[in-house]
Amino acid sequence: MAASRLTVVTGELKSSARDYQVEKWFYDYADNIEAVNIHYACTPLGQVPDWNLQRTTRFLPLVGNRMRRKLLKLPARILDTNSGELHDRYLLHHYFEIFADGDTHYSRLYTEEVVTGAGGLPARDPAVPDQPEKHDSDFNGGGLIAESPSSSLSPKKRNPRGKKSKR
Repeated sequence: MAASRLTVVTGELKSSARDYQVEKWFYDYADNIEAVNIHYACTPLGQVPDWNLQRTTRFLPLVGNRMRRKLLKLPARILDTNSGELHDRYLLHHYFEIFADGDTHYSRLYTEEVVTGAGGLPARDPAVPDQPEKHDSDFNGGGLIAESPSSSLSPKKRNPRGKKSKR
């Protein structure tokens, strides 16, 4: 797929400062559309995604008359492997997969610049044994380094699955 024109994405930085939310819409242009997925990847400025390694796919539910919408969680910063720094300014590449009458169709590729406002950071020193914890966002492709949350919780109180304890 060829890259599209560049637009700037507006969204909302979550209070955790790890996620950046962007809402994407798709209008069903025909009555026979059964389902729509959005495929996306984030890259440093000037780079193209490796769709086999970086792609994230989400289903767009029908939320109104022919309108589909999904809130995507993007990282607040991504790693630029060329500079070794985390940047809050990067590219979001996405396209839609449309299922209609038993056939699959694809939209053109859209490329948008994302500016999260989270600020840049130097990447961690590889000699430091502290490994980042799993990031809880929709984006799970290459180039992401999650910031470690505060370790003020004791291991007994920490619930990795996010379920409420029965006390």
